[in-house]
Amino acid sequence: MTERRPFLEDGSASGISRTAFRRMRKAQKLELMIDWFGQNYEDPAERTPYDSAEGGYLWIWGGPHDARDVLYTKFGSLVSEGLIDEAAQEIEAEGTVDWASKPTREDYDETAPPDEPIALDVFLDEPSAEYGTLAERSARAEARAAVEQLRAALDQVRPIGIGHNRPPASESEAAEDEGANLDELRRAAAELSAELSKSKPTIAFVKRWVAPLRNAIIATATWGAKKLDKAMDAAMTTAGSIVGGGAVAWLANLDPSLHHAFGAVVQWLEIAAKSIF
Repeated sequence: MTERRPFLEDGSASGISRTAFRRMRKAQKLELMIDWFGQNYEDPAERTPYDSAEGGYLWIWGGPHDARDVLYTKFGSLVSEGLIDEAAQEIEAEGTVDWASKPTREDYDETAPPDEPIALDVFLDEPSAEYGTLAERSARAEARAAVEQLRAALDQVRPIGIGHNRPPASESEAAEDEGANLDELRRAAAELSAELSKSKPTIAFVKRWVAPLRNAIIATATWGAKKLDKAMDAAMTTAGSIVGGGAVAWLANLDPSLHHAFGAVVQWLEIAAKSIF
């Protein structure tokens, strides 16, 4: 049975009921309204991704919210509109008028994803008996083709920055962290393609350069499917971007390419390399 939550949380075990709130003095109500707003909403500059190219935030946590609207929804039946206006004016005193929902604990998936990609350390660096056979060469060609498809998809991706109190002064500055992740993945894909194009690829090198692909897949899954879906919805107007909000998220048109390339390389490793099993 789900435990019923109090009307307002105040740090106590029982919280504050609607009746108790209604009976409070005006000053107490005002303070609690402002506190409640701060517990549930924040300046989007805190952690909402900002798209410099499109000139706006990607409201992946929810928003933009108007302070008066959300205060009226919560307290409109208990206080006057004048008190709501007073609370909103104090909330907006520093200039922010569009607010983002604060992410909750449920917005982050801190557990290991159920479909985590295979660990690369199950493959030894030593070639198998099938290394050099027709089956191995065919799997290698398929892996390289998949990696090339990923490289083409990566060429369509650009990083976007995360805003501060105002939109970023320059896209390159705002996108620094995400750009580093993107550059790492691009380099890994290029090195993979080069190694797989050799007549005798070095298994250790292939494992080294496919690892960033695996990390990117895990990062996407760990960020959580719920928020990834919201990010996709918000970001479809920015096709070909990476969304970052304290974590890496990959747009839907890139995610399949990551899985396809990683899976194809793993299939090659299953043929070309000895395993611990």
